[in-house]
Amino acid sequence: MRTSISTKSILRSSILFFSITAFILSTLLLTSCSESEPVDSLETELALSDQALIAEIETAAKVTVTASDLPIAAANAFSGDLSDTYIKSVQVAEGLGFKVTLGTDDESREENTSEAFLSREGRKLKDNDERRKKRRAQCFQFVFPIDFIMPDDSSITLESKEDWSLIREWYAANPDAEERPTLVFPLDVTLEDGTVQTLIDRDELKAVKDSCKKGKDKRKCFRLVLPVTFTMPDATEITVTERKEFRLIRRWKKANPEVEEKPTLNFPVDIMYKDETTATINSAEEMATAKESCEE
Repeated sequence: MRTSISTKSILRSSILFFSITAFILSTLLLTSCSESEPVDSLETELALSDQALIAEIETAAKVTVTASDLPIAAANAFSGDLSDTYIKSVQVAEGLGFKVTLGTDDESREENTSEAFLSREGRKLKDNDERRKKRRAQCFQFVFPIDFIMPDDSSITLESKEDWSLIREWYAANPDAEERPTLVFPLDVTLEDGTVQTLIDRDELKAVKDSCKKGKDKRKCFRLVLPVTFTMPDATEITVTERKEFRLIRRWKKANPEVEEKPTLNFPVDIMYKDETTATINSAEEMATAKESCEE
């Protein structure tokens, strides 16, 4: 009799043990499945809800406020990809969030203005609108360092893309300044195909950006064959024998921020076209004609 009771007890214990084990294993399995679900699904859900909120903010009645009216948490929104921006205007949709119009001094961007949307708590909303994203698209990458002359004639050197915040900090320390900084030329840019191109002045920068908007080849039609010599506004001369020596001109400009006159390229110079043929240019007029032929 004792043996029978003992056997039944063992049997019940075994069934209980296996039941508990099965329950634990199934719980772990469900937990693990839940945890292994792609975080993308959560991100997709958030993105969808963000898009819906953006649509509501867009259509809602809005009131113009100042940047100081943004929540403290909004400061985090202007780091990372938005570190090269500054706030131009802010609108609030009561109970929904903010529409912020942004400007940028980063001329690698296709457009100088863009928009960002923030929740009422100050969180940057994920915006999938292609039209708005294109405004922030980059036409090229700057080859750092690059320099800016500030409205007080001081200069700021950006050693990396993270340093865009230095310009915003300057304006925070100089709230009465309205003029935007001046980008110092010459400078190098890297195009989408990996080629590095030296831009001598703002006209060449404009040509590259226009090519972006028209979907054309962004490479210059031709380049200067080095060495070349520039006469500076103070009558000194700078000879450039290799690309990195264009920085000598930039250094002169940084040292003479009040001078608005541009350096003059000394002619004649040789240019090399994309197909590696060369031509001699004897005057500024011939250079202008050569540049115009690139646009045809």
